Amino acid sequence: MLTMLDLELGVWVNLRDGERVLIRKFRRTDGDALYEFFTKGLSPQSQRLYSLQPLDRSLVNTVVSEVDAPDVLRLVAFKGDRIIGYAYWRQQLLKPKMPLLSIAVADDHQGLGLGQALMELLIEGAKLKGMEGIELHVFKHNRRAITLYRKLGFEIVGDYDSGRQWIMVLRFDRSER
Repeated sequence: MLTMLDLELGVWVNLRDGERVLIRKFRRTDGDALYEFFTKGLSPQSQRLYSLQPLDRSLVNTVVSEVDAPDVLRLVAFKGDRIIGYAYWRQQLLKPKMPLLSIAVADDHQGLGLGQALMELLIEGAKLKGMEGIELHVFKHNRRAITLYRKLGFEIVGDYDSGRQWIMVLRFDRSER
C-alpha cells in the first residue's frame, strides 16, 4: 500500500520502453528543472494543451512557494536530473474534497505509460488525504488524454471554458478513502 512517505522518497516506475523513472513529490530545489521542463520538454502544442497561463519563471516561482502547502500534491517524474513529467492536484475552494488535477508529460515520453503512472499516484495520494474524488478539465479535441482518463474511470460531467473543454470526474468509493 502506498504511503505519503513513498511519495516523498519516490517510486520507481517502468515505462513501456523498459526505461525506469523516479516519480516523487516536488521539492523546493526542483524549480530550475521544472522551468526547463516547461520551456524545453513541452512543444508549443503540448504547452497549450496543458495550460492557458504562460509557463514561465513566475509560474515556477509560485509552484516553489507552495511546496509545503497542505492543499496541493505535486509530483515530478525524473529521468536522471531531467523532469519528464509533472502532475498535481489542488483542492478547490467550493469543492474542497474534489481537488482539480493537471498533468503534463514531455513530448519525447508521451505514449509510454508515464501519464498513467503519474495519474495513478495522484489518485492514491488523494485517497490517502481523504478526498471524495478528483476533477480535471481537458480540451475536447485531446482524444489521447480523454482515452487515458476514461481508462482510469473518469466520467464526463459537463463543459468548461465556453464549451472548449470537458469537465471529467473520478469519484472514489467510501471504502477507498
